[in-house]
Amino acid sequence: MTEKVRKSSGRRELEELIETCTAIENRRFNPFLLDIGEALRIIRKNSKNWETLRDNLLDMRAITSLAKVVGLQSANLRFQSSSLFVDPAMLKQKINAMSREQLAEYLLLSWHPVVELEQITEASTKEAVEYWNQMLSFFERRRKLYPGAFEAPGSADSVELTTLRILEEKVFSKKLEDFWKHLKERTPDNGKIDYWTLVKGPNFAETVSRAQMVSFLVSYGMATLEKKREKLYVVAKEPPFASREGSPVSFPIPIPNEVSGR
Repeated sequence: MTEKVRKSSGRRELEELIETCTAIENRRFNPFLLDIGEALRIIRKNSKNWETLRDNLLDMRAITSLAKVVGLQSANLRFQSSSLFVDPAMLKQKINAMSREQLAEYLLLSWHPVVELEQITEASTKEAVEYWNQMLSFFERRRKLYPGAFEAPGSADSVELTTLRILEEKVFSKKLEDFWKHLKERTPDNGKIDYWTLVKGPNFAETVSRAQMVSFLVSYGMATLEKKREKLYVVAKEPPFASREGSPVSFPIPIPNEVSGR
C-alpha cells in the first residue's frame, strides 16, 4: 500500500470516527456502543502518517470527539450508580453464573415477609379459660342494662301489616299493570318511548316512583330498555309476560335535577 493510499484511508477512518462521536453527542446512539479501545487504536495507528496542518487538525478533532464520548460514558455511569441502576444484561449474566445454593441464600437475605404466625399455646389457652370463667352469665349481664321484662311475641293485624307495606302485593300488581297500560298509551307508533319522557314527573318523588315502576317492568319482562348512542328508550312487551325474560343488562340511571321536578 502506497503512502498516499495509506493517508487517504487513515483520513477516512478518522472522519468516520468523528461522525460516530458526533452522533453520540447528539443522543442518537448509546455512548457505550463505541469501543474506546478500538477508536484509540485507529488514532494511534494513523498519527505517525500526518505531516500537514490539515491532517493534524483532523487528528485533534478525532481525539476531542472521542474525549467527549468518554465524558458521556462517565456521566452515564455516575447517574446509574447514584440511582442504583443495574444493567439488565450484566445482572442476567451474574444470575446465570450463580449456583442454586447462592440464589437461595440471596433470596433468604432479601426476603422480608409481612406475615405474623399465631398459634394456640398453653399460656393463651389458660388466659382464655380464665376470661370465660370470670364472665358473668347472660342474665346477670342483662340485668345491669335494665332492659325490663321480656315481652312475649305478639301478632300483627292486617292494618299494621298494611302500614308496614307488607300486604301491598295485590295493590302493587295493580299499580304495575296500570303503569304498563300508561306506557302503552304514551308509546309512539315506532314502538318505543324516550326514557325521560316517560319517567319525568311533576316532582322528585313522582319521578323516582316512575323510575322504580320502569325498573320493575323490565325485571318482570313486561318491557325492555334499548340504548342508542346517548339516548335510552323503553319498549313495552305484549303478554304473556315471563319474568325470566327480563333485561340481562343493568343500566344505572342517575336522576339529574333538571328532570327530577325539583
